[in-house]
Amino acid sequence: MPGVCRPCSDTELLLTACTSDFVINRTIHGVAHNAELQESVITVAAARVPRQTRPLFLVGAPGGPVQASIHTPLRCGVCPGPGTFLFMGWSRSGEAWRGCAPRFQEFSHAYAAARAHRLHARELALD
Repeated sequence: MPGVCRPCSDTELLLTACTSDFVINRTIHGVAHNAELQESVITVAAARVPRQTRPLFLVGAPGGPVQASIHTPLRCGVCPGPGTFLFMGWSRSGEAWRGCAPRFQEFSHAYAAARAHRLHARELALD
């Protein structure tokens, strides 16, 4: 996935929200790096998954957290940090792979601007 490590533009954020296999809104709980596989695995826990087209994340009991592991190339240098992110991406070999992963406020701003300008933005229940 070329460009996976660079920030996504507002247009890319909105397009990815509409076309990705999953959208999950949460904080990063941990990151494990595997130099041999040249990948990092981001661990998140979410109250819910707003969108998934394939069964990538097991939804537990109602109100229970969803544990998610999201893969990304090691060269992206992902590390845990503060804030809430909107992880979007695709399924590859039954695993979730990160596409755009903006901070939630950044995505909310782009989404609100698109709706205000009457640009088509897929309805996505994120609250």
